[in-house]
Amino acid sequence: MRSICFFASYFESVQLPYYVRVYLLDLKKQVTELVLLSTQKNLNAESLEFLNEHNITLQIEANEGFDFGLWYKAFQKTDLHSYDRVLLVNDSCMLFKPLDEVMSWANHAKADFMGITQSEAIAPHLQSYFLILNKTCLPFVDDYFKQKGLLKNITEVISTYEVGLSTYLLSKDLRMTAYSDNNGYTGEFSPYYQCVDYHITKGIPLIKKKIIFSTYRKDELFTLARMNFNINNNYYISLIKKTNPSLLLDFDRLAAETPDGLSQIQKWKYAAMTLFIRVFKPLYKKLK
Repeated sequence: MRSICFFASYFESVQLPYYVRVYLLDLKKQVTELVLLSTQKNLNAESLEFLNEHNITLQIEANEGFDFGLWYKAFQKTDLHSYDRVLLVNDSCMLFKPLDEVMSWANHAKADFMGITQSEAIAPHLQSYFLILNKTCLPFVDDYFKQKGLLKNITEVISTYEVGLSTYLLSKDLRMTAYSDNNGYTGEFSPYYQCVDYHITKGIPLIKKKIIFSTYRKDELFTLARMNFNINNNYYISLIKKTNPSLLLDFDRLAAETPDGLSQIQKWKYAAMTLFIRVFKPLYKKLK
């Protein structure tokens, strides 16, 4: 089977980040060809040597259209007819254990397009941090990209690509499946966060980068508070270590290279906001 992975990555440093290297090295074992799509034009010599040593192609593109913008450009420059499978992956998640189980599942799944997790928000769709597209759906994906083109507004990207691509492929009678279920959850919040404990214990090898680095936007913190989400990154690291004795990632190295993104004051404010919502939400529902 001839396969290619387009790995969309965003980082400011001229040094290829450690967690990206770990992810790339395992992806290289899973596919025939691996392309790093990056907006960083000034990678240092050591990083370029790393990519060359492991036969990873570097494709530099302008920062427009978010992940789907990078994937769109990659599709325009690739002869898709020569591949049996295409993986669309981004670095919004970190890989902490090998992808072997996921890829073994994908090889036996009776589906045309697959992902790690599925969301029911807006419409049933695969979450786009890790997508597996088999040959049967590649012409449809290519057509969809050509129809929609580059979208620079995040709201449009979510509705058109994050949600819309799955909807479009399902309308063509193509089969969709996800590696993990969401433990029956079908609510408004993203399974990224709502089901993270369940997903880790179910064997998902990835975790949202923001959870480990605590790099949440202010508007995200309010939503997470409504979910009563635990923002203590050490809690998730401990859970990962407990359920996965063999790890690819050195979490101590991660912590040393990337300081916690939330100050203690921000954590106190979050705790207060979460408590306020927990106390007053039941009262609001009664009054309503």
